[in-house]
Amino acid sequence: MKKKFNYILLFLLLSFSYASKITDKTESQIKKYFPNNISIEWSMYKIPKNVKKNIQNKVKQKFFRDEVNLWEITDKDSMKYYAIIDNVIGKTMPITFLTIFNSTPAVEHSSIIKYREPYGGEVGNKKWLNQFIAYTDSSNYKVGRDISGISGATLSVHSVTKGIHKLSLLIHEIIKDSNEK
Repeated sequence: MKKKFNYILLFLLLSFSYASKITDKTESQIKKYFPNNISIEWSMYKIPKNVKKNIQNKVKQKFFRDEVNLWEITDKDSMKYYAIIDNVIGKTMPITFLTIFNSTPAVEHSSIIKYREPYGGEVGNKKWLNQFIAYTDSSNYKVGRDISGISGATLSVHSVTKGIHKLSLLIHEIIKDSNEK
Protein backbone atom coordinates (compact mmCIF):
# COMPACT_ATOMS: atom_id res chain seq x y z
CA MET A 1 0.00 0.00 0.00
CA LYS A 2 2.82 2.38 0.89
CA LYS A 3 4.56 1.68 -2.44
CA LYS A 4 1.36 2.53 -4.33
CA PHE A 5 1.05 5.76 -2.34
CA ASN A 6 4.65 6.69 -3.24
CA TYR A 7 3.94 6.18 -6.95
CA ILE A 8 0.84 8.35 -6.74
CA LEU A 9 2.77 11.04 -4.89
CA LEU A 10 5.57 10.92 -7.48
CA PHE A 11 3.04 11.16 -10.32
CA LEU A 12 1.38 14.21 -8.72
CA LEU A 13 4.71 15.96 -8.18
CA LEU A 14 5.74 15.36 -11.79
CA SER A 15 2.35 16.59 -13.02
CA PHE A 16 2.69 19.83 -11.07
CA SER A 17 6.25 20.27 -12.32
CA TYR A 18 5.16 19.76 -15.94
CA ALA A 19 2.20 22.12 -15.56
CA SER A 20 4.56 24.68 -14.08
CA LYS A 21 6.80 24.47 -17.18
CA ILE A 22 3.79 25.11 -19.43
CA THR A 23 2.65 28.14 -17.41
CA ASP A 24 6.23 29.45 -17.26
CA LYS A 25 6.55 29.13 -21.04
CA THR A 26 3.18 30.85 -21.46
CA GLU A 27 4.16 33.75 -19.24
CA SER A 28 7.40 34.03 -21.19
CA GLN A 29 5.40 34.23 -24.45
CA ILE A 30 3.13 36.92 -22.95
CA LYS A 31 6.14 38.98 -21.82
CA LYS A 32 7.73 38.54 -25.24
CA TYR A 33 4.55 39.82 -26.91
CA PHE A 34 4.25 42.71 -24.42
CA PRO A 35 7.92 43.70 -23.94
CA ASN A 36 7.21 46.96 -22.08
CA ASN A 37 5.87 47.50 -18.60
CA ILE A 38 2.82 45.34 -18.04
CA SER A 39 0.88 43.95 -15.14
CA ILE A 40 0.01 40.24 -15.33
CA GLU A 41 -2.47 38.48 -13.07
CA TRP A 42 -2.93 34.71 -13.39
CA SER A 43 -6.00 32.75 -12.36
CA MET A 44 -7.77 29.51 -13.11
CA TYR A 45 -11.08 30.30 -14.80
CA LYS A 46 -13.83 27.75 -14.09
CA ILE A 47 -16.07 27.55 -17.15
CA PRO A 48 -19.75 27.69 -16.16
CA LYS A 49 -21.46 24.42 -17.16
CA ASN A 50 -24.15 26.04 -19.32
CA VAL A 51 -21.60 28.24 -21.12
CA LYS A 52 -19.33 25.24 -21.68
CA LYS A 53 -22.15 23.17 -23.12
CA ASN A 54 -23.35 25.95 -25.46
CA ILE A 55 -19.85 26.65 -26.79
CA GLN A 56 -19.05 22.96 -27.30
CA ASN A 57 -22.32 22.46 -29.21
CA LYS A 58 -21.67 25.48 -31.43
CA VAL A 59 -18.03 24.69 -32.25
CA LYS A 60 -18.37 20.87 -32.25
CA GLN A 61 -15.33 20.42 -30.03
CA LYS A 62 -15.13 19.67 -26.33
CA PHE A 63 -13.13 21.66 -23.84
CA PHE A 64 -10.16 19.68 -22.56
CA ARG A 65 -11.01 20.51 -18.94
CA ASP A 66 -13.67 22.37 -16.94
CA GLU A 67 -11.27 25.28 -16.50
CA VAL A 68 -8.67 27.25 -18.41
CA ASN A 69 -5.56 29.14 -17.37
CA LEU A 70 -6.24 32.86 -17.67
CA TRP A 71 -3.94 35.86 -17.48
CA GLU A 72 -5.36 39.37 -17.26
CA ILE A 73 -2.82 41.77 -18.71
CA THR A 74 -2.76 45.53 -18.34
CA ASP A 75 -0.24 47.43 -20.43
CA LYS A 76 1.38 50.78 -19.67
CA ASP A 77 -1.51 52.62 -21.39
CA SER A 78 -4.07 50.80 -19.17
CA MET A 79 -5.30 48.72 -22.10
CA LYS A 80 -6.59 45.35 -20.93
CA TYR A 81 -5.84 42.03 -22.61
CA TYR A 82 -6.74 38.45 -21.76
CA ALA A 83 -4.45 35.49 -22.43
CA ILE A 84 -5.89 31.98 -22.29
CA ILE A 85 -4.17 28.63 -22.71
CA ASP A 86 -6.15 25.57 -23.58
CA ASN A 87 -5.56 22.15 -25.08
CA VAL A 88 -7.04 20.48 -28.13
CA ILE A 89 -6.40 16.98 -29.41
CA GLY A 90 -4.32 16.71 -32.57
CA LYS A 91 -4.16 13.26 -34.10
CA THR A 92 -3.64 11.54 -30.75
CA MET A 93 -1.90 13.98 -28.39
CA PRO A 94 -2.88 17.31 -26.83
CA ILE A 95 -1.77 20.57 -28.43
CA THR A 96 -1.38 23.37 -25.89
CA PHE A 97 -2.04 26.78 -27.40
CA LEU A 98 -2.19 30.39 -26.24
CA THR A 99 -4.64 32.99 -27.50
CA ILE A 100 -4.46 36.64 -26.44
CA PHE A 101 -7.57 38.77 -26.84
CA ASN A 102 -7.86 42.53 -26.66
CA SER A 103 -10.80 44.18 -24.91
CA THR A 104 -12.97 44.41 -28.05
CA PRO A 105 -12.64 41.21 -27.83
CA ALA A 106 -10.69 40.16 -30.90
CA VAL A 107 -7.69 37.88 -31.27
CA GLU A 108 -4.54 39.89 -30.72
CA HIS A 109 -2.04 37.01 -30.87
CA SER A 110 -1.89 33.23 -30.84
CA SER A 111 0.90 30.71 -30.48
CA ILE A 112 1.48 27.04 -29.88
CA ILE A 113 2.96 26.44 -26.43
CA LYS A 114 3.49 22.68 -26.68
CA TYR A 115 3.09 20.45 -29.74
CA ARG A 116 3.41 16.77 -28.92
CA GLU A 117 2.83 14.98 -32.26
CA PRO A 118 5.64 13.83 -34.59
CA TYR A 119 3.90 15.46 -37.62
CA GLY A 120 1.76 18.53 -38.18
CA GLY A 121 3.79 20.97 -36.13
CA GLU A 122 3.41 23.51 -38.92
CA VAL A 123 0.37 24.84 -37.02
CA GLY A 124 2.95 26.54 -34.81
CA ASN A 125 4.12 28.61 -37.79
CA LYS A 126 3.70 32.31 -37.03
CA LYS A 127 2.44 33.08 -40.54
CA TRP A 128 -0.32 30.47 -40.23
CA LEU A 129 -1.31 31.65 -36.74
CA ASN A 130 -1.35 35.32 -37.81
CA GLN A 131 -4.42 34.69 -39.95
CA PHE A 132 -6.47 34.63 -36.71
CA ILE A 133 -5.49 38.19 -35.77
CA ALA A 134 -8.61 40.38 -35.42
CA TYR A 135 -10.89 37.32 -35.47
CA THR A 136 -13.89 37.49 -33.14
CA ASP A 137 -16.66 35.13 -32.17
CA SER A 138 -18.56 36.08 -35.34
CA SER A 139 -15.65 35.50 -37.76
CA ASN A 140 -15.73 32.60 -40.20
CA TYR A 141 -13.55 29.78 -38.90
CA LYS A 142 -14.04 27.56 -41.95
CA VAL A 143 -10.83 25.71 -42.85
CA GLY A 144 -10.15 25.79 -46.59
CA ARG A 145 -12.24 28.89 -47.03
CA ASP A 146 -11.16 31.60 -44.61
CA ILE A 147 -8.53 29.58 -42.76
CA SER A 148 -5.68 28.13 -44.79
CA GLY A 149 -5.11 24.40 -44.58
CA ILE A 150 -1.69 22.85 -44.18
CA SER A 151 -0.81 19.69 -46.08
CA GLY A 152 0.14 16.98 -43.61
CA ALA A 153 -1.39 18.82 -40.65
CA THR A 154 -5.09 18.53 -41.46
CA LEU A 155 -6.21 17.28 -38.04
CA SER A 156 -4.06 19.81 -36.17
CA VAL A 157 -5.33 22.67 -38.35
CA HIS A 158 -8.95 21.76 -37.65
CA SER A 159 -8.31 21.23 -33.94
CA VAL A 160 -6.44 24.50 -33.35
CA THR A 161 -8.95 26.45 -35.47
CA LYS A 162 -11.87 25.08 -33.45
CA GLY A 163 -9.93 25.71 -30.24
CA ILE A 164 -9.39 29.40 -31.05
CA HIS A 165 -13.05 29.67 -32.08
CA LYS A 166 -14.08 28.16 -28.71
CA LEU A 167 -12.00 30.70 -26.82
CA SER A 168 -13.38 33.57 -28.94
CA LEU A 169 -16.83 32.59 -27.63
CA LEU A 170 -15.63 32.04 -24.05
CA ILE A 171 -13.85 35.40 -23.81
CA HIS A 172 -17.18 37.24 -23.61
CA GLU A 173 -18.07 35.35 -20.42
CA ILE A 174 -14.58 35.95 -19.00
CA ILE A 175 -14.77 39.71 -19.63
CA LYS A 176 -18.28 39.86 -18.17
CA ASP A 177 -17.11 38.01 -15.03
CA SER A 178 -14.01 40.21 -14.81
CA ASN A 179 -16.10 43.39 -14.94
CA GLU A 180 -18.36 42.09 -12.15
CA LYS A 181 -15.43 41.73 -9.73
